[in-house]
Amino acid sequence: MPLMRIVSFVTVFVTVWSLALPVDVPGDHWAAPAVEEVVKRGWLQGYPGGTFRGEVALDRYQLATTLARVLADSPLPIREAEVRFKDVKPNHWALPGIRRMVGEGLVQGFPDQTYRGASVLTRYQLAVVLDKLAQNLGVVFPAKAMRPGDLPSGHWAEAAVLRMTALEVLPLGSDGLFRGSEPVSRYQMARALWRIGQLTSAGNPVQISSPPAAGTVQQARSAPAAGNVEALTRVQAVQPPEAGQSTPLAAVSGVALPAEWAEAALEASLVHLGQARPFGRAWATFKHHNRQAIGLLRLEEKPVLEAFYPLNEAVSVASEGWAWLEGGQKLMHLDLKSQAARYFGPIGQREAREALPPVFAAGVEQGLLGGVALDESRNYLALINGRPLCLPDCSKAAGSVVLRLVLLGLNPDGLFAEYAYLLEAPGSRVVGLAWPKPRLLLVHEHDGKTSRIFAVDLNEADDLAFTEWDSPEAGLELRPQVKPVVKKLVLEAPLEHPSGLAILSPTEVATVQKGLVRLRLEKPLW
Repeated sequence: MPLMRIVSFVTVFVTVWSLALPVDVPGDHWAAPAVEEVVKRGWLQGYPGGTFRGEVALDRYQLATTLARVLADSPLPIREAEVRFKDVKPNHWALPGIRRMVGEGLVQGFPDQTYRGASVLTRYQLAVVLDKLAQNLGVVFPAKAMRPGDLPSGHWAEAAVLRMTALEVLPLGSDGLFRGSEPVSRYQMARALWRIGQLTSAGNPVQISSPPAAGTVQQARSAPAAGNVEALTRVQAVQPPEAGQSTPLAAVSGVALPAEWAEAALEASLVHLGQARPFGRAWATFKHHNRQAIGLLRLEEKPVLEAFYPLNEAVSVASEGWAWLEGGQKLMHLDLKSQAARYFGPIGQREAREALPPVFAAGVEQGLLGGVALDESRNYLALINGRPLCLPDCSKAAGSVVLRLVLLGLNPDGLFAEYAYLLEAPGSRVVGLAWPKPRLLLVHEHDGKTSRIFAVDLNEADDLAFTEWDSPEAGLELRPQVKPVVKKLVLEAPLEHPSGLAILSPTEVATVQKGLVRLRLEKPLW
């Protein structure tokens, strides 16, 4: 039984599944679509008995023969070079592939005139070879790339790694690391070649496909925002921990815990997830009996609690030291060094610095908060209520889809902007917020059965702050007569009780539901 239940899903395009996979590749394996494609094209071959052996590491001989097949299937003219390596005999089975690779400029020997074909291929080496291949095939590289956290500046493979990760040919791990010295498995090679095939298919990129598995496919719905694709969503069912299998919080903690928290069950006490940087870390809200706390989790296969701060406040949602207190009328900022707290509240409220619009003093119900998130510069804080404010009263607002998305300027403190945000349907609620990039705000909505995560454009909306709509009497929650923020669906998954949102990488996010749940995006966020 793993210490924490982590679930992932892949949004897939609707396709027809025709060719059978190798017998040892599960249909729901992350590399299954890639294996099917490269085996069908003959780029990678199976073993006797119909197996693929995807975990087997590749060597430089196998690299040569594999890429020779890829080149033979490409529009590039045949270019071979006469090569003489001390350690490659004239009748060696890999020599034709080596000649093609050298002629194409993809590989070269070592200074001692050896090829060292039996040495294991590393991810750094593969990045350099595939980078040259992509250039020869005319692939257009993105202008910007996210730098892996473990890529040294000036590394001999630096430029190639940045381009190959930006193109998702060699994706980063969920922790933002590249792990370039690790060997390349047949699964990883299949995924990389499949992605190259996507990028080079003229006018019709290869689309991700995956075979339907019994009990795991949900019917597609029409996407609400322009430009979204109709998609199927597959997700493993989320089950509560079995009796006696819960993980004590102390078992994953790297810091000392108060005695009353030591035996708290991780799955039961973890109630909300907020964003943090660097990627792979997230602020979490904990509740145990009548006690509250916030803590910093490092989200690995075995999560690690790196910091823990018990509080005397009833925290609803928190992110990077900022907490929205239950009741929705106070924000708290906890200085993590001194553990001194400052409070912010609606304009005109006593005992708190001004920050929130006045309507929040009257309109937020306890427990209906949505999320808080800092932008990349740490100069602005976004927050959103979970459901429409109860203005003029809750019964009238129950059928509304209008929320208030508020941006606070932290230097100096004060209300920066307020926007109208429209939910997908009445009764839905916001359960999480993340702000990983200056122009990329992510909102996690839930309708009781399905989670939907939207990317929000803050540049195309009417600012409500200090207008006639910014008062209880205006009835904004009942009459959405202002231009809302533009949003686009980026992820959909069947979850029952999610809470929070953390960005782990451009292709992976996380939320809380009886423990941690990892969600994988079909397309990278940036």
